[in-house]
Amino acid sequence: MIDKNVMALRINYNLGDHGWADVHMNHGHQGVDMTVSYLHDTLAEFITAANLLLKGAPDAKVIAMDEPGEHLVHLTSPDRTSLVIEIRWFKDRASWDLVTEKEFEVVFKCDDTILNFSTEIFNNAKRILDKHGMQGYKEKWIKHDFPMGEYNRLKSLLKK
Repeated sequence: MIDKNVMALRINYNLGDHGWADVHMNHGHQGVDMTVSYLHDTLAEFITAANLLLKGAPDAKVIAMDEPGEHLVHLTSPDRTSLVIEIRWFKDRASWDLVTEKEFEVVFKCDDTILNFSTEIFNNAKRILDKHGMQGYKEKWIKHDFPMGEYNRLKSLLKK
């Protein structure tokens, strides 16, 4: 059960230099910073995860690939409304089988709602799109286009 007196999850996703982004997530007094490489399409995965959870999926995962290492954002919904967010740090890329999926450290964990998480993801994606546009996003993110289809699905699900 989520304590309504506790601050909600906040996410700040920013594109940096070509091929890099920074993601900061905080909840109350705890926070985590993740460096994200273009080697993985993390923004698209965050948006897809929000869409899946809003449609009733019990869980979703997002990879935030660094060089080396990666964060795995593990999202679990026990009841289609609340959300448990656990962020695991791997010293190398478990998604590429360079370490096992058991070799991680939990660096962040909180409870939130699917609606708040999804709204945070949408607001970040909208801000990135407004700031950089489709072409600017592609220039900064190199291998990946802005995930417009998934973004529009999320917009529709949130009725924005």
